[in-house]
Amino acid sequence: MKRCLLCLSLLLAVVCASAAGYLLPLDGHRQYSVAMTIRGTQLSGLCLVRVSDEGYRGSIVNEFGIHALDFTLSPDRQRVRMYNLLPAMNRWYIKRVLRRDFRLLFSATHAGAHKGRRTVSLGDDGTVVLTNDRYQLRYELKELHETAE
Repeated sequence: MKRCLLCLSLLLAVVCASAAGYLLPLDGHRQYSVAMTIRGTQLSGLCLVRVSDEGYRGSIVNEFGIHALDFTLSPDRQRVRMYNLLPAMNRWYIKRVLRRDFRLLFSATHAGAHKGRRTVSLGDDGTVVLTNDRYQLRYELKELHETAE
């Protein structure tokens, strides 16, 4: 009986953990304003994310319509792949840092989540901010809501 109760409580804990809400919801099509600050240089624009067969597909485009990068997320948001990066960002070591940052950013379930020198926080206006202290990177994402005309 104790063994059965232990198994049931463990199963309940796993189900509750997997059903936890993410800071950045990705159901359907989502649009976020994004600002990436890299050692004083800022890239701002839009982050467009949609559901696909493999999980989620996303793209970041700057304010002038110049394509910065594409990424895919697995359904559990633990695997990130980068595609079509700007030539200045298309280096293996930059892709590795971006993958790890995006994994934490999109899989964070609560403000204050951290891994190593990366910390996710939530602003007063609903902005999700990831700060990477090691490489002096800062990502700010805020959901854009469509207005009805």
